[in-house]
Amino acid sequence: MTDSHETLRDIAFVGRLLREAEEGRAFALASILATRGSMPRGASARMALLADGTWLGTIGGGRIEQQMQERCQHVLAGEEPNQLEWMTHAKTGMACGGDALVGVKLWEPTFAKDVLGDLLEHLRSGKPFVITEHWADLSDVTLELASLDELPQGDPRATTETTLWDEESKTYAEPAGPDPIAYIFGGGHVGRALTPVLASVGFRVVVFDDREGVAVSGDFPAAERVVLGDFTKLDEKSQVTSRDYVVVTTHGHAWDIDVLEQVARVHPAYVGCIGSRGKAAFARKTLKERGVDPTWVDEGIHLPIGDPILAVTPPEIAISIAAEMIRCRAELRPASERPHQH
Repeated sequence: MTDSHETLRDIAFVGRLLREAEEGRAFALASILATRGSMPRGASARMALLADGTWLGTIGGGRIEQQMQERCQHVLAGEEPNQLEWMTHAKTGMACGGDALVGVKLWEPTFAKDVLGDLLEHLRSGKPFVITEHWADLSDVTLELASLDELPQGDPRATTETTLWDEESKTYAEPAGPDPIAYIFGGGHVGRALTPVLASVGFRVVVFDDREGVAVSGDFPAAERVVLGDFTKLDEKSQVTSRDYVVVTTHGHAWDIDVLEQVARVHPAYVGCIGSRGKAAFARKTLKERGVDPTWVDEGIHLPIGDPILAVTPPEIAISIAAEMIRCRAELRPASERPHQH
């Protein structure tokens, strides 16, 4: 799946919409349900128009977004009913040449409170589930949630890693669950600069440091959690999995190597470590001497970390690291959900 940023898997996005509903205000929601060919955003992208004219999210910009903004305005004003339409490149005139199926629905406060409240509970549970939307009757578009064990045996929604659209039944399904975590081991200058950058592009960030004066939650407002722990005993305070992302930028190369040795046991989706080419050679040699899989040491660690943009300052280094992580995240998606090259 694509990352959850500005989708119905995004806790912050859903929470903002729920607050609107709780205050008695309706909103219009535009949703990309399927695509053909190259499009700037894929299925699951959402854009909401609030009662005060505020826009949340994006479905890709350009002419398609402009057209859907107009539709949202009409739907929210009660001038048009809910809509479902294939926006072909002939209609949008967009140079990317692809098509997108976009649904626009008015979310009344009562409906939104019930659905979004339930959705937030599912998202916070940490367990996988499926969002299913039924668009056959545009006067009564519905959304339901189901845990995987509630689905019938053989249901394709139980095993899919991508969104599904069934044209005949006009049914959309989206797998949901906890996003991977981006662990930043080391909360110094680079860690502090990197945290808000990663959070802004859809990563759930956990900062881990062994210094009381550094592992301070108030200094990392964009982090989901800040952990004070021992770099030699990560398992005591964190649970890195094979789906997670790891950035190693501690306050000493010995700690960096200790962290790398421990995360090697689970082979995270991404591992990067700050340091020079000289440090990289030393770290790889030491890890192999400690019995870490040589292939993983040579191929599984981005060391030196970051895209080579000649970064020097902590903010510049943070951008280079985030760029590399975004690329790696995109490369892990199914080919059908990878973005086209901008």
